[in-house]
Amino acid sequence: MKFALDSAPVPFRIQAHGEGWVSINGERHERSLVLTPQNLRTDWPPTGIETLAPEHANWLCEDQPEVVLLGTGPRQRFPSGAFLGQIARHGLSPEVMDNGAACRTYTILISEGRRVSLGLLL
Repeated sequence: MKFALDSAPVPFRIQAHGEGWVSINGERHERSLVLTPQNLRTDWPPTGIETLAPEHANWLCEDQPEVVLLGTGPRQRFPSGAFLGQIARHGLSPEVMDNGAACRTYTILISEGRRVSLGLLL
């Protein structure tokens, strides 16, 4: 899916996505990543929901977001209680959805000026 151009001053924007990839600022990514409006971390270790560990939750909370989104691939799958508990320790509760919904939600939230963190399992 391709998104329309938005002129709000945000350094990192999703422009398109498909199964197993996402385009951010014109660069295609095919590995799991963490994205905020101000930062892009392409070294996020998990490769899928089964490899998502509690310490990976800390990456999503580093920039003190008000909303945490987790894209779990082509379909919605829920992470372990240990992962969710680690995010809860930061006072947050993630919104878990498939990658398409997560990309769309991220785009809407940044257009509203929200502090959002997105973890995408690719």
